[in-house]
Parts: sequence; structure tokens; C-alpha cells
Amino acid sequence: MNGTGRVLVFGDDTRSFLATVRALGKAGIEVHAAPFNFRAPALASRHIRGIHRIPWYLGDGGAWLETVSALFERYRFDLVIPCDERALIPLHLHRGKLSALCGLAIPDPRALKVLFDKHETRMLASELGIPVLPGGLIDETATATDLILCCGLPLVIKPRASYTPEQLYARNIVEIVRGPQALAKALRTARESPSYFEAFFKGVGVGVSVLASRGRILQGFQHRRVRELRGSSFYRVSTPVSPPLLDAVARLLAALGYTGVAMFEFRVNEQTNEYRLLEVNARPWGSLPLPTALGVDFPGRLYQLLAQGVETPSRPYKTGIYGRNVVSDLRQILRQGENRRPSLRGVLAGCAASAREVSRMLRGREVHDVFKADDPVPGLREIGETLGAMCEKSMERLPGYRAWQERRDRQRARGAAARTTNKPFTVVFVCQGNICRSPFAAALLRRRLADVANVRILSAGNLPRENRPSPPAAIAAARNWNVDLQEHKSAHFGDEMASGAHLVVIFDATNRRWIGERYPALASPVVSLASFTAAPFPDGIADPDGSDAEQFRSVYAMIDKGVAGLADDIRRGLS
Repeated sequence: MNGTGRVLVFGDDTRSFLATVRALGKAGIEVHAAPFNFRAPALASRHIRGIHRIPWYLGDGGAWLETVSALFERYRFDLVIPCDERALIPLHLHRGKLSALCGLAIPDPRALKVLFDKHETRMLASELGIPVLPGGLIDETATATDLILCCGLPLVIKPRASYTPEQLYARNIVEIVRGPQALAKALRTARESPSYFEAFFKGVGVGVSVLASRGRILQGFQHRRVRELRGSSFYRVSTPVSPPLLDAVARLLAALGYTGVAMFEFRVNEQTNEYRLLEVNARPWGSLPLPTALGVDFPGRLYQLLAQGVETPSRPYKTGIYGRNVVSDLRQILRQGENRRPSLRGVLAGCAASAREVSRMLRGREVHDVFKADDPVPGLREIGETLGAMCEKSMERLPGYRAWQERRDRQRARGAAARTTNKPFTVVFVCQGNICRSPFAAALLRRRLADVANVRILSAGNLPRENRPSPPAAIAAARNWNVDLQEHKSAHFGDEMASGAHLVVIFDATNRRWIGERYPALASPVVSLASFTAAPFPDGIADPDGSDAEQFRSVYAMIDKGVAGLADDIRRGLS
């Protein structure tokens, strides 16, 4: 223990990360952040003293480890807390070296193996007599008929892990399937990575959150989901801890000798009181703002336990208090409304529910994840970003707005080329994975500018993945333009490439958003290739990955048109 009173928190969301930052800051601890999204509203919290840029974990993680080690040595953090697996897994992979530099708030290897593999969690729970749902692993022999005979419909297809070292920056998705055709399709996807299936259990989502030391529970807290959609909830209520659920949690923790914080997800049938364990979040979790708002300071007490060796006593909390992530909850309400047929009964029920929720706010029975009077800027930033996105969508509907965007992009491309002096004019095409669109576009532009000196053309992807080949459909479609993608391997749009680009060319809004989040201060202009097509492609040029040959040919034809227009503007700028 070095006693610096300093903690590094990996993350940037307005739920687990922001709640952790605020709790530690209020406890007088100096908080530093290592975000993935550098435009995240949570980074505006007054409790953050330093923000550090850490490269994505690529390949063997050498660049990541070098940067993290240097950061740890410089600041001598008492504790490092990862708020999701994108940071937790790399910390675990290098815990031997990094734990010598500072404390790591991550489960020990055995607990991590069990709790971050949903199937392993199920197996241990079954051994301990804790109710889980019928199901099993999915292998090459599994058929839709087999699964239906085992569990009926609907049923749930789950990845064994939300993130893996091989797929560190792409979250594996849980899917509820309700029919044989949907199940057959889900099975084809599930076989691409380790997955399992389980029966669907009707009930409400309940979370039991704990702080534990060597398998003993120091603090428990329980919430119930008020609203949920596709496994996510942004509105919940504090409830008394259920003795049967707490007993199940205690047995799992004791079996693992677990130390740290965790949230155990259950499904509970409130009519029969039956329950089933679903999974465990053995790190700061999304509903963390509710207990911290009610005085159950999991982050601060985790610091006391791991950095100071102090086991703090349990404390009571108010029940019947609702917690809401306002912006995310409103989005979820809108999505739920899209999936329902309008009816008078439904409208009246919705109005009654809204009236009850307003009443809770007026009576002080509701707290908010992001909006805090003593730390207002994250909430204001989140609202500002939401309003800005809404305004942009409204402007896109105005007559002439698309044409103005196209003229602006073409002027930016010509201007970037004209401003280049001694260095080669560097154009970087950026799509999501750098396996379909950007390598094809780069090859076409190199051909069109082959006679132009001092031009460099690169391609990359936003996703932090490297050395992935183009899919067969892309290779086949590219041959129609005499472009060979057979030997192509993907590259990531990293810091060095971003800083060296004079012009960045994207394909859709997702590409723009990712670049804006990772490089908010990027100096080079970012333009859409669709602006150079002289054709109406208002939504950009969509990613064809996973589509059929006809869709690839259609997308590549759009790219060909865009590259032709871009080449003309670059020539004009360089002349």
C-alpha cells in the first residue's frame, strides 16, 4: 500500500463509471480516468483530476502494457478499478506485472474464470443447489428442434462471455428467440463463438449487489427493474434484500472465497416467489448509481477494503426509492412504444404510469444517475448532446441541407489538398472494420491518382482489430473492378494514422461518431464519400459485411462513383 490516496478508473459511461468517480471523489480520493470515448459527458465530472489516453489493446498488447505500466509508475495509484471487461481483461492478462505497481480491483483468477463465463457460473450454481434455468452448451450438432424439445419457446441464446480477449471491443449479444425460424438463424450466429442456450423464465429482473471479503458478505443491496428492454434497464427501485437470494449469493461467494464488489442478476416470479440465477457482474455495474445515492458506498468501501485493508460494517438503506438514467430511460420508452400497437387502453395505462412517476419525483422518491446538483456538468453535457443530435436530424430534413453538406465536404477535400506543402498529401479511408469498404475505396483512388506525385492513400477501420482478411463476398465483388483484396489484412485507425492524415474519408454516420469519440480534437477534415457521388445517398454508404453478392456489387458501385468525384477534387486542390 503506497498511500497516495489516488485511484485510476477505467471507463466513461454515465452509470457504473460516473457513480464510481463521484463516490470516490466525495470520499476525498484523487480520481483519474482512462476512457475509451473522449467525448463522454461523464468525463466532465468535477471529481476527475486527470484524464489519460491509453491505446487500444491490440495484438500481444505490447503498446497497451507499456503505456499502462508507465502511467502506474508515474502516479503510483493505490487502486485501479475497471468498469467493464474491455479494461478488466487486459489487466487480468498482465496482472503479474501490474499488481506489483498498484492494487487491481479485479477478481482473482479462479473467480474471474467462473464469474465471467456464464456457463461456468451456471455449473457452479447447480453444484451448490442454486436454481438455474434448463439449458446447455451449443455445439455443431445442436439443432433448433433439439433446443425446442429441451426448453420450449421462447428461449434465450447467450454467449458464454460478453467479451473475450479475441473479441475485446465487440460485445457479444444475448438474444431471446420466439419462433423456429428465428432460432435457426440465431443458432448459425451462436456457433461462431462459444454460446449456450437456456429456457426463458417469466418474471422480473432483480439485482443483488454486494461487497465481499474472502467469501463473506460485508454489505448487501437489492433492486428490482421497473422497466427493461432486451436485457437492459434504466429505471429501477430499491427493495429489501430477499433472504433466499442473499443466501444463494452467499453460497457462491463462499465457494469462490470472493473479495470485491459484484452484482448478481436473478429472475423472480413474484406470484410464486420462485427465482433463477442468470449471471454475475463481478465489477462495477450499471445500476450502481442507485445504492450510492442511498448511502451504500460500494466504490468508497471497496477502496477501504483493497487499498487500506479495512472491512466496513453493513449499513441500512431506504427502500422504495426509484433510480433513473433519464436520457437512456426516455430512449427505452420510445423504443418500447415503437413495438406496440396504439390503443386507447394502452394510452390510458401509459398516462397513469407517467403520472405515478412524476408523483415520485415531486415526493422525493426518485434519484437520477446523471443529474446531480453538486456535479451538474455531466448531466448538462448529456442533455446538450441529445438536443444536438435531435437538431441535426431535424436539419437533415430541411430542403437543401444535404446539398449544402455535399458542397462543404467537397470544399474541405480541395482545401486540404491545397494546404499540403512538403509532406505527401495523406488520405485515409475509414470504415468500421477495414475489410470491405475502405480497402476497396483506397485501391480505386490509388489507381485514379497513379499519375499524381506526393500522394499517399491508406485505409483503416474504427474497430480495434487488426490482420483480419476481407470476406469472400468482398473479394469476389472487388474483382468486377479489377481490385484484388485477396491479400488484404485489416488495420486499425490508431493515433499515429489519425495524426498523420490530411483528409479522412468515411462512409456512414457510425464511422463519424466513432472518430469523433476517439479523436474529438482531430485537426484534419472528416468528409463523407457519399458527398462525392453526385447521387442521392443521404444515409451514406452502408456496410455490406454479411450481405449477399448483389448488395456488395451495389455498394461497390456507389464507392466507385464517390472515388471518381473525390479524385477530381483532390486533383483540383493539388493543382
